[in-house]
Amino acid sequence: MSTKSFSKGLVEIIGSSENSERVESEILQVFNAIADHKEALDVFRNFGVPAEKKIEAMSNLLGKRVDSLTLDLISLTISQGYGDNLLEISSYVSEYFAENRGASLAKVVSAIELDDKTQNSIKRVLKKKFGRKVELQVEVDESVIGGLSVSVGERTFDGLVSSRLQEVKSVLEGR
Repeated sequence: MSTKSFSKGLVEIIGSSENSERVESEILQVFNAIADHKEALDVFRNFGVPAEKKIEAMSNLLGKRVDSLTLDLISLTISQGYGDNLLEISSYVSEYFAENRGASLAKVVSAIELDDKTQNSIKRVLKKKFGRKVELQVEVDESVIGGLSVSVGERTFDGLVSSRLQEVKSVLEGR
């Protein structure tokens, strides 16, 4: 089964749950936290560590702090061998949920945390541009120096300072 199909299945299971909003939030937080933590991700990708040990570790770590369905879906993800695809699964799950709510998902990269006013301004501009509601998935990456990159579907609007500097570097190296 493809990662995309597996992700769609997760969304269908979560969507039929009484606590769908909570489980959606929790599973995305857990998957993103693991994907962003190199050592944790290495453990999930390590086929030498049995799936049962990974599941046990997650159960001990999360215990009663998350909904039981969240823990079950994390266990399912691990047992089915998708531990090395957490970032991709998180992305698909976010897109499917936005789609189910009649919205597009915009992935925003910024050097700093964006306040609510800024996020709402971005949503308004994108809604006007695409003609539908937009949900933001914001990533803070200090290495971009400044500006924003906004991706909606296949379209990307790149206003990052790091991209402009790279362009200048390429021009200078070309001489």
